[in-house]
Amino acid sequence: MDQIRIGSFLKELRKEKALTQEQLAEHFGVSGRTVSRWENGNNMPDISILVEIADFYDVDIRELIDGERKSETMNGEMKDTLVKVADYSETTNKKKTVRIVVLMSLVCAVMLLSLIVVLTSREVAILPDRYPAYERVYIDEKTTDGLLKDHILSEVLAPEYYVVDSENAANFCSVSVFSSEKAAENRYYVYAWVNECIYSYDGGVLNEDAGGSYPCRFELVKENDSLRVVSSESPGCGAQYNEDIEKLFPRYVRDKIYSVHDDGTVENLIAENLKQAKLYFNVG
Repeated sequence: MDQIRIGSFLKELRKEKALTQEQLAEHFGVSGRTVSRWENGNNMPDISILVEIADFYDVDIRELIDGERKSETMNGEMKDTLVKVADYSETTNKKKTVRIVVLMSLVCAVMLLSLIVVLTSREVAILPDRYPAYERVYIDEKTTDGLLKDHILSEVLAPEYYVVDSENAANFCSVSVFSSEKAAENRYYVYAWVNECIYSYDGGVLNEDAGGSYPCRFELVKENDSLRVVSSESPGCGAQYNEDIEKLFPRYVRDKIYSVHDDGTVENLIAENLKQAKLYFNVG
């Protein structure tokens, strides 16, 4: 079962209904984060919700599992069986819930007792995110915007995505900063979403020839009361993407990254690049 493919199909179906992740989450009684994990392929709906999703989008269960529409439809017997399985799952889950509540109460009591012992000994154990905990700081975006863009255009663009600016073609870049943290003395991390592209102007027509959109962690150093970008890192592709995301970004930034295609971030950056291109080529 290809979870990435299923997630993409779920996202496609949601967009066909012109719904946001939050609206869909409210309909099914789950969190927006849960819907995001479905669509990113990080997690799958349980079978009781899967039947509801199929009915909501008017598709077959088999289509959801395969991650694509089929020319034939699932027969009634198969669907009835899945509905019964979903009902059974819901019934057994209710029974399990009672046992889980009792067990969790005992666990909480033990944890509370352990916390009292720890605090009494004045030693606090913290279970951190995979990403180190740094101090969040504010850096004026007017200061960082130009630094980040210049770094992307001069240091990051692959040769196949770089053109020498001329009257016919040019590179453009826009960034949306999520947050900034102090990694060490006079050293900072700035987390942002980047959109880069190449526009050409030929025969009175403005064309976007290539482009990319991705999250990026920039490392800045402070020297003589000014900031300088010394490096940047972005997650790899495919299976490496999710692993790199956890290494490069704290949890609260990852939550923002998973929402950029739904909260208007990407669309706004694309519009900003188009605006820059029109000014550059003097297009009305």
